[in-house]
Amino acid sequence: MGYASVLNARPSWEDRFRQPTLDELREAYAPNPQAGKLFETARERLLGYPDVTETIEWQGLPWRWTIVYGLQGDPTRALTYLVPDPAGPKVAVPLTGEMIDAMPLRRMKKHIRDGLSTGRRVGGTIWACFDIGGKQQLDEVLDLPKRKVKYITQQVAAVAS
Repeated sequence: MGYASVLNARPSWEDRFRQPTLDELREAYAPNPQAGKLFETARERLLGYPDVTETIEWQGLPWRWTIVYGLQGDPTRALTYLVPDPAGPKVAVPLTGEMIDAMPLRRMKKHIRDGLSTGRRVGGTIWACFDIGGKQQLDEVLDLPKRKVKYITQQVAAVAS
């Protein structure tokens, strides 16, 4: 095996020096169709919010190439991050303390509350990150960006009026 073949053997998700296409990120799920379906469902749901943008950006280790969903007026860096980890998709939702305070935490599942309470705090933002193993878990996690969109929309409307 030559040196060029070794370089090309790196999975597209890990190759920092070449931005992968969405199709290349999807290919990582070929051996695991359930994870691929969860990945696609997450994308469809996140793109379903009004004015949400989708970009593929290098986020460094451990996330590598990640799909970043943006929303104008968001005080955090992004609405949501969808990490196309070949072992299974991950969803990260950066939230401010005010956003979390506005959520009905008692009605949320324990793993969601735990993710919020144990998320890394960086500069006033709590980074809640979740491994997605099934559809029900995906539904529960994607409730966070839904609530975040509602919060941001209300804040933008309050400023505008």
